[in-house]
Amino acid sequence: MLLLHGMGCGPWVWDSVEEHLPAHLVAVAVTIAGHRGGTPLAAAADRRASEQMLDDIEAALDQRGIARLHVVGNSLGGWLALRLAERGRALSVLCLAPAGGWQPGSVFERLLISRFALGQQAARALARRPALLGSPRLRHAVLAPVVADPDKVPAADVERFVRDMADCQALRLALASPDARALARVDSLAAPTRIAWSGEDRVLSRRRARHGFDHLRADELELAGLGHLPMLDDPQAVARLIADAVARAESSRKVS
Repeated sequence: MLLLHGMGCGPWVWDSVEEHLPAHLVAVAVTIAGHRGGTPLAAAADRRASEQMLDDIEAALDQRGIARLHVVGNSLGGWLALRLAERGRALSVLCLAPAGGWQPGSVFERLLISRFALGQQAARALARRPALLGSPRLRHAVLAPVVADPDKVPAADVERFVRDMADCQALRLALASPDARALARVDSLAAPTRIAWSGEDRVLSRRRARHGFDHLRADELELAGLGHLPMLDDPQAVARLIADAVARAESSRKVS
C-alpha cells in the first residue's frame, strides 16, 4: 500500500497511521518530488512539474518491484493517487481531501495560492528561528489552518511541518507560475475509489474546491471533526478508513 502526503508536507505525516494499520497491510510512504528530502524538480516552472512527480513515484515503485498496489493520498497526494490509477498502478484509491477540484484561474485558486504564499513565508521565518516554536500558542497558530485540534500534535511534528513548508521546491514553483501548479483533470475512475472530505477542513472547505470531482461519481464520505490533514487529527480513524477501503476493494476483486 502506497501513502502519499500533501503539498508542503512529508511522509512523516503517516507515521502514527501506520502504527494502527492491520499487520497484513504493508505501507510504503514516499517523498514526493520537489519536497524536502525528495527528488528535485526540473527548474522550469511549467506543467511538467506534476508529471515529474508521477514519474518519480512510478520509478520508486519499479525499484521495489511493485507493479500495482492500493494507494492512499492526502491533498496533492490524493490527486496523484487518482493519476497513478490512470496509469494502471492502483488496485484501489482512497483520497483524503484531494487537491485539483477547483477551477484553474478562479478566485478560489487565487485565494488558495495567497494563503500558501503566506504560509511558506511564515515557515521560512520560523525555520530560521526554531526556538520560537517552543511557544505552545505559536505552534497552535502554525497548525490551525490544517488540523482541527493543533494541541494534539506533538511539538516535534510541528517542527517537521515548518521545515517541510519552508523547504518545499514544489510549492515555490507553484506560487511562481500557474503552469507549474496546473493539475490535469481526472476524467474517469481507473480503480475502485473513495473520496473522504474533512468536516473541519479550512483549506478545501468550499464546494468550489471540490466540484471538479463531481463527474467521477466516486463513493464520498465526510470525516466529522477532522481537518485538512486528518491523519494528524485522528490517526486511528484514518487507519480504520484505510483498512476498510482496502477490504472493500479486495472483496470486489474476489467477486469479479
